[in-house]
Amino acid sequence: MTLRRASLLLGVAASTLLAGAPEPAARAEAPAAAPAAAAAREAAWRENNLGVALLEQFRFGDAVEAFRRALAKDPSLLPARINLAIAHLYVPDLAAAKQAAEDALAAAPDAPQPNYLLALIARAEGRAEEAEPFVRKVLAKDPKDLGANVTLGQVYLQMRRFEEAAAAFRVAIAAEPYNVSAAYNLGVALTRAGKREEGQEAMARFQKLRDSAYKSALGSNYLEQGKYAEALASTGAEPEAADPRTPAVSLVEK
Repeated sequence: MTLRRASLLLGVAASTLLAGAPEPAARAEAPAAAPAAAAAREAAWRENNLGVALLEQFRFGDAVEAFRRALAKDPSLLPARINLAIAHLYVPDLAAAKQAAEDALAAAPDAPQPNYLLALIARAEGRAEEAEPFVRKVLAKDPKDLGANVTLGQVYLQMRRFEEAAAAFRVAIAAEPYNVSAAYNLGVALTRAGKREEGQEAMARFQKLRDSAYKSALGSNYLEQGKYAEALASTGAEPEAADPRTPAVSLVEK
C-alpha cells in the first residue's frame, strides 16, 4: 500500500468517526450528481422536442406520451409540463388538460401559458366567470396579445357584458387588423350592446375582410388558438444548455 493511499484511508476513517458513516458515500457520489442531472435534463429536452414535432403532425396522443417521458426523466422541466397540458387539450381530454395546466401553474404562477390554457378550458366548459381571472393574468403581462383579447371578449359575451367584450375585441383588432375572428366578434358585441349602427359597420368590415385573400383567423385546432396555446421547444440557448466557460482553445502562430 502506498503512503498516499494509506493517508486517504485514514482520512476517510476519521471523517466516519466524526460525522457518521453515510457522509463518505455521499461525498463520493457528489461529483457524479451534476453530470447525471445534466444528462437527464438533456434527455428530457429530446423527448419534449419530439412531443412538439408530434403535435405539429396532429398526433396528440403520441405527443402526450412523449411529454410524459420527458417529465419522467426530469420532473422539473416546465415546458414539458405546459406542453403536456396543451397535448391533452387537443386530444381532447379537458379533465387531463386542466390537471396538467394546474400543475404547471403551481410550478410557475406567473407563466402566461398555463393561465391561458385554463382560461380556454373554463370557457369551453361554460365557466366564463372562472376563465376571466386567468386571461386577465395573461393580459397583465402581454396587454396586446391577440388570442388573449379575443378570448376575454368571448368570455364577456358569455357573461353578457357586451360593452367590455367590444373593448377587448377592439384591442385585438388594433393588434391584428386583418383578423376575421376579432372583426366578427366585434360586430356581435356591438349589436348585442344595442349599438346597431356600429354593429352593422363592423359586420360590413368583417364581410369585406372575410372575402379578402389577406386575412387570419383564430380557430379550435392546434396552432390556431394563439401563441400561448403553442408548445414550447428547446432553442439550445437555455442556461443549462449553454456553457459559459471560455473554450479551452488558443491560437498558436507557427
